[in-house]
Amino acid sequence: MSLQAASGRAAASYAVSLALGSAALGWTLARGWYPASILLLPLLVWTFVRLVRLFRDVVSRVHFMFNAVENDDFAFRFREGSRRVDDRLLNASLNRIKEILAHAKQRAEERERYYQLIMEHAGAGLLTLDEAGNVYQANGEALRIFGLPRLTHIRQIRVPAAEVYRALRDIRPGGRCRAACRDEMGEATLTMNCAGICLENKRLRIVAVTDIDNEMDAVQVETWSRLTRILTHEIMNSLSPITSLSETLLRTDAPLDADLMRGLRTIGDTGRRLMSFVENFRRFTRIPEPRKEPFELRPWIDQAVALAVPASIRTVVSVEPADTLLYADPRLVGQVAVNLLKNACEAVGTRPDGCIEIASRIDARENVVIEISNNGGAIPPETAENIFTPFFSTKPDGSGIGLSVSRRIMQLHEGSLRLTVNTPERVTFTMLFR
Repeated sequence: MSLQAASGRAAASYAVSLALGSAALGWTLARGWYPASILLLPLLVWTFVRLVRLFRDVVSRVHFMFNAVENDDFAFRFREGSRRVDDRLLNASLNRIKEILAHAKQRAEERERYYQLIMEHAGAGLLTLDEAGNVYQANGEALRIFGLPRLTHIRQIRVPAAEVYRALRDIRPGGRCRAACRDEMGEATLTMNCAGICLENKRLRIVAVTDIDNEMDAVQVETWSRLTRILTHEIMNSLSPITSLSETLLRTDAPLDADLMRGLRTIGDTGRRLMSFVENFRRFTRIPEPRKEPFELRPWIDQAVALAVPASIRTVVSVEPADTLLYADPRLVGQVAVNLLKNACEAVGTRPDGCIEIASRIDARENVVIEISNNGGAIPPETAENIFTPFFSTKPDGSGIGLSVSRRIMQLHEGSLRLTVNTPERVTFTMLFR
């Protein structure tokens, strides 16, 4: 039974009694039966008082219920064991209303958690902001992109990323733009897409922010991996029979002309060198899945330094905090560190003031950041643009896969490897572990 029916039933009985009593009082007065009128008057007064009390009681309970609901207090329950039928019906109806509201609130909270989970696991950064730039919601990816632990207004990124701030300020629903963002990990290119929504009578903008550099890196690595697999397969299929045939002819008992023998040996040696070269290329596509485990960072760095840096080059190591633990594949990331340290040694060369610095820290987002720096001079711009491109090398005998393999290893660890500083005084490569 509804609240209206429960309270209306009791109120109707009192109203009928009051109406009948009033009619009887009028009839007795009209007849001049004053003693009877005096007897009916207290009954009318009592009925009226009861009707007023009932009305006030219903209003009081309803008022209490809505105050509790407004304050998210659903622990109350009206007693349904009263002897009075009207009280039982009224309290039962109020309790039912409370349960309906509590169920609706629970469903709303579940939907909110559902959408929040989707938002947090989205591959792009998502921002909900109003026309004044107030940020109502920002997922973890957006905070990671902007390097902030919390974002409440877009002016918080005005100083570190003025171009991004202007883009967020000016973008409108249906719009799309690009902006450059530079942080401690280097420069990134962001794309932004905007959609509009009206929520609680407020016009809001939902902006999706994507770091296209990371996306392009992943696509580029996958493209090079596929190309390398195809090329190495075709080259090996062609080289193997040529090398094998030349060796077979050299082992034959039939007399061979000296020039022919020299040519066959040249073919065999060249084929073996090419096959060795192709095997190096295959390393780019045969990186195993990381077997992650926790290990202490300082001993791991000391081991990498001992393997890659000669004693003649000054090395400075700084790990903050000193007991930092890294959760990664120590063998694979050790390969990255050794490769970066060897490159740093080649950059320093025989400079008397040559120095290599390895610094580790934990940033505001609790990522482990390892910076490997040297003072061997800046990398030329045309070289810096291609240093992570597979098979690109400025060394006469270089394979050009060292840095590309290193970046791939870091991507497999859900991290990154970037050239973050490139000046005549300092060159820094940064490994980031999320």
